[in-house]
Formats: sequence, structure tokens, C-alpha cells
Amino acid sequence: MSLPMNLPPEVQHPEGETEYPFHRLMRRSQNYRWWKPLAFTGTGIGFFAAALVIAIVVMVVALLANPLTWNAENPDEAPDAFLMNPDLNMASAADFSITMASLIIMIPAVYLAYLLLGPKPVGLLLSVAGKLRWRWFGRAIGISALLFAVYFALNFGLSALGIGESAPVPASSIPTDPLFYALLVILLTPFQCAAEELVFRGAFMQVIGSWLKHPLFAILLPVPFFAIGHLYDIWGLLDVSVFAIAAGYLTWRTGGLEAAIAMHIINNTFLFLLGAIGVVDLNATESNPLSLVFSICFTALMTFVLVKLAAKHNIARTAGPLPAVVPSPMLQPWQMNQPPMNPNQAYWAPPAYPAGTPQGVSRDPSVAPPTSPTADFPDRQSPDS
Repeated sequence: MSLPMNLPPEVQHPEGETEYPFHRLMRRSQNYRWWKPLAFTGTGIGFFAAALVIAIVVMVVALLANPLTWNAENPDEAPDAFLMNPDLNMASAADFSITMASLIIMIPAVYLAYLLLGPKPVGLLLSVAGKLRWRWFGRAIGISALLFAVYFALNFGLSALGIGESAPVPASSIPTDPLFYALLVILLTPFQCAAEELVFRGAFMQVIGSWLKHPLFAILLPVPFFAIGHLYDIWGLLDVSVFAIAAGYLTWRTGGLEAAIAMHIINNTFLFLLGAIGVVDLNATESNPLSLVFSICFTALMTFVLVKLAAKHNIARTAGPLPAVVPSPMLQPWQMNQPPMNPNQAYWAPPAYPAGTPQGVSRDPSVAPPTSPTADFPDRQSPDS
């Protein structure tokens, strides 16, 4: 009797897609179920709501402990001043910090939800490589900064020539301490931009892509949710929507959030830093058709350059399937701690010639002559005797 050889099992892959673009990464998990994206969305919203409540409680306690922080001339009137003027002034360091913090807390909320209900590793929320590709991110930051510098230089040049001239910046929209405001911008803006991209281009795209295969659904459907978070007029909302489409396309085309985050960081940082010195109105909500056309052309150019840069450096766009889980096979007897024998033998037995193989007898066990149990042990009796 013999058992088959214990050969290593062939690597098996789950049925379905062989390559997974960024928006389909939730499908890459072998534990995927249609309801998991819904559960992930609800869990993420719950974590964000809990974090927001905690942040509001901490803020209210801090304001009650020190009414001067409410920016009222008379501390006794501070609560009334706060309640009667709830509008945020983005030129105020306090209001700017509160706004940024309320968005940054989306990062741990979506991360924890993805950790619980998303595919593994959790880094798939960032890219098809399962991590943030820092070298590619650095390149995207560099080229975005260069292009935005050219963009704003052209913008100001046209304004100087009287083309698309903007209204003067009111004093209330200029920070009282530009250096401190600029420091807050540098520290907080990157995290604010990363948070928005994680939610609208990371989580939303993967949730939609888990149900709808075509990338256009994952790119376009999150756009209205991103736009309504910006309090602009119709021209400003169209500008934001074009930016969101470009960021979604970059995410799909480059297989990760790095390019979209880089473009978002440079855009917001430039705007806030220019606002810190009174060049840009930080509280502006109105735009115009000419600014929209100019912005669309620049966004398209920057998207094109980043896509070409990604292709030049062979940035991965898809992730391969996970190997199927194969149960570990049972070990065969000859793989255990026993004397080496014929690998086709199912059990161990003592050798036929303990003192050595006699002359004229083959050493190959398969052609060795059969022996009786007492042939080599005269002191033992045969069972038939």
C-alpha cells in the first residue's frame, strides 16, 4: 500500500477579474459581499459623527473656559456675539483651524472603517500597491507646484493688464497675523486635502466601483457630494466639479490617490498663502465665466502632464488577484521524524537485512526477494509453527 507524493499545491486564483483597477479594489477581497460597502459607508459616517461630536464638545468647553477666544471686545458679551454671528471668517486663525480640524478628522474615521470592513491591506485605500507611493507622490508635488506657480503668475499678469480683474480684497478677509496664518496653512492644509481625497476619491470611488464596473460611474457620482461642500456661486461650483472630475480621473489612471492629493495640496496651499498676504479674498464665494474657462484649461493641462509623468515612470494602475487560500495538506509518513525509507512507502518497517545487504542481493527494495518474518531472526517462531 502506498500514498501519493506530497507535491506542493498549484497556486489558485479566485474566479473573475485578473486585474483590479483602483475603483474595483473592494472586489479583490475573497470575503467580498455586496452589502459590505454599505456597512463600510455607514461605519465611516458613524465614526466621523462621533469624532465631530467630541471635537465640538472640546471646543465649547475651551470657549467657555476662556471667552476671550470668542473674539468679542467685551468678554461678557462673547456668547451673544458668537451666537449672533455664526458665519466663519476664513481669515481668522481660529475659524480656519476649526474648519480644517473638522475635515481632518475624516482621516481616522475612514481609516478605521476600512480597517474593519475593507480589503486587506488597509493601504489599498491609498493605491493599488497597498501603500502611499512616496516617490511618485513627491514627483507629483513637484510638478504641481511648478505648474501652479506658472498659473498664478499668468493670472496676476492678466489682471495687471485689466483682463479678468478681480475686486479688491476687503480688510476683514486679510489675516491680522500673516506669518502665524501661513504657518497654520502649511501645517493643516496637507491633511485637509488628504482627508477629502481619502473620502471622495478613495472611499467613494471604491464603494461605487464595487457595484458598477465602468470607471465613469466611480469618477462622476462622487462629484456632487464634493461640490456641495463648497459655498460658491454657480461658476465656482462648476470649477470645483471640474477639479473633482480631474482628481477622480487621475486616481483611476494612476492607480492611487497620490496625484490627486498632490494637486489638491498645492492648489489649496497656494490660495491660502496668497490670502494670508491679502492677494486673494479668503471669503470669496463668487466667480465669473472667464475665470472658469481659464481654470478648466489649466486643470486639463495639469491632468495631462501628471498622466504622462505617471506613464513615464511606469506607475502601476492595477493590482493582481490574491492567491486563493489553500488548506495545508497532511504530511505523509516519510516527512515525519522517521528513518529515511522509500518515499512511496506508507508506513515504516525495519530493514530486511539489519547487518547489511548480502552479496548478490539487490539494494533496490522494489526488487529485493521477499523474506519471511523469521528469516533473519532464528530465535523467533513463525506464526504457523
